[in-house]
Amino acid sequence: MRHSFSKVLLGITFLFASSCSDDFLDRIPTDSLNESNFWHNETELKQYANTLYQNFVGHSTATSQSPLVAADNQSDNMVPLNFDLVAAGKNIVPTSGGGWNWTLIRSCNYFLARYNQTPISQEIKDKYAGEVRFFKAWDYYNKVVDFGDVPWLSKDLTTNSPELYAPRDSRVLVMDSLLATINTAIANLPTKGQAEAGRINKDIALVLKARICLFEGTFRKYRGIAGSEKFLQEAIAASDQLINEQHYQVYSTGKPGSDYAALFNSLDLSNNKEIIFYKAYETGLLGNATSWNIQLNNFNTSVSKSLVESYLAIDGKPISQSPLYMGDDSIQAEMKNRDPRLTQTVVYPGTGIQAGYGAAAIPGSGFSGVGIVPTGYQLAKYWVPDQTEFVRIQNGILDAPIYRYAEVLLINAEAKAEMGQATQEVLDKTVNLLRKRVGMPPMVIGSLVKDQNSDFPEIPVLLDEIRRERRVELAIEGLRYEDLVRWKAGRLLNKPVLGMKFIQSQYPKAVVGSSIFVNDEGYILPYANSLPGGRTFDETKNYFLPLPLDELGLNPNLTQNPGW
Repeated sequence: MRHSFSKVLLGITFLFASSCSDDFLDRIPTDSLNESNFWHNETELKQYANTLYQNFVGHSTATSQSPLVAADNQSDNMVPLNFDLVAAGKNIVPTSGGGWNWTLIRSCNYFLARYNQTPISQEIKDKYAGEVRFFKAWDYYNKVVDFGDVPWLSKDLTTNSPELYAPRDSRVLVMDSLLATINTAIANLPTKGQAEAGRINKDIALVLKARICLFEGTFRKYRGIAGSEKFLQEAIAASDQLINEQHYQVYSTGKPGSDYAALFNSLDLSNNKEIIFYKAYETGLLGNATSWNIQLNNFNTSVSKSLVESYLAIDGKPISQSPLYMGDDSIQAEMKNRDPRLTQTVVYPGTGIQAGYGAAAIPGSGFSGVGIVPTGYQLAKYWVPDQTEFVRIQNGILDAPIYRYAEVLLINAEAKAEMGQATQEVLDKTVNLLRKRVGMPPMVIGSLVKDQNSDFPEIPVLLDEIRRERRVELAIEGLRYEDLVRWKAGRLLNKPVLGMKFIQSQYPKAVVGSSIFVNDEGYILPYANSLPGGRTFDETKNYFLPLPLDELGLNPNLTQNPGW
């Protein structure tokens, strides 16, 4: 069964969706929905729900960056050619927009206020209401991550509703309401196998719940806010349920050097047992340009040295402790004897991928040649070796994983470690399954030694290593910045941004001090000119985005986020 939604998009043939206005009121769905000719049958409920699926991100178009890659540009995983405003602490208060958009929430509430009048069985009605509640929970989660306290809208509003001018509700109220919403969705959604292919089912909602609860539990824990244990326990329960039902497994064909990459360069994920939900691209229906963009210009971004150094040596030890680590005097030496996920995420020189139409990728900007890779570490993840995909340009059919079982395992391990419940048995059922796929030694609690270069010297070694495993397994999947936020680890964005150690003989066209800049130790400085003072993440304000000025003007009861 294809748990994708490209074919669902075919059902979006009527235009009842809200306008694209970014203000809080926008326009109500009834502007283009004839009430007297709707809410009559299952087909209409299904059509309404179909329009919500287009909100899922996936791969890039010919002119846009992949949202999965772009999200990690905000973190310490990636270094884009033009520095990211959020990561650099250079964001400003927008006049309008800025993510403060309530169209999806209003569309969900409009449906939930009316679907019960449809004269069909309650079970069928509740199924589609479950899908809609999933999207409401998903959108509210994104808003809480971005803005913190937000208004909780529990009903359909009109232009005269006083709630339009209400202040923001407390985080406690919003998150408790969000949890109740996703729980109701889970209760009413069909199980895997009973749901129509490509539609939200119970398992997909459980993954979202686990992700939400891990975020909220750790967000509260590292800020001393009450209620962290409740959410961590909910994350454990949701991930335990998915693990115990045994619907999924870690993808492996016994090829540690390529099985991880196969999750991200596959043109058909329909039979991959690790994939819980994905976005499929199909010729003539929906295309993307991700593999083309990676090969053409690497999305004008690159992998950070910080991420590269997070990968263990092949003996399972940090590079600061392993005798097998060969140093970083060259990128070839640096990538030898390492966790095989490194060379399936970052290009190893000579392995085939080139930037552009045959031009070698070169670190830095302003060089001759098509490739622009600021740190020298070129992205391999999401690149399809088959050149047929490259020449499709924006009509590529590379599938985009949205939820995969690996994340469930990592949520389970981390939440249990945070709660003091992580045993060797837990590791063997979670983290060590991921390590086994790539031929890495298992994580053994009694053998762990704290990495002297750890980004988190203050936390126990077990939790530290689980965080490392999460970083490398889920690299460039759009989750790292959220991790830094929930761990209250924005300080990591203030560390110097470095690239690989530059070797002139490997890049003879580069001119140090002109087309490339290096520090005294020879490491590339991607932002030597554009950001000479480095990134400056302000702990007092940068964990949340600012509200747009026009919304503050429209609603005097809204307050700006601290520091903005």
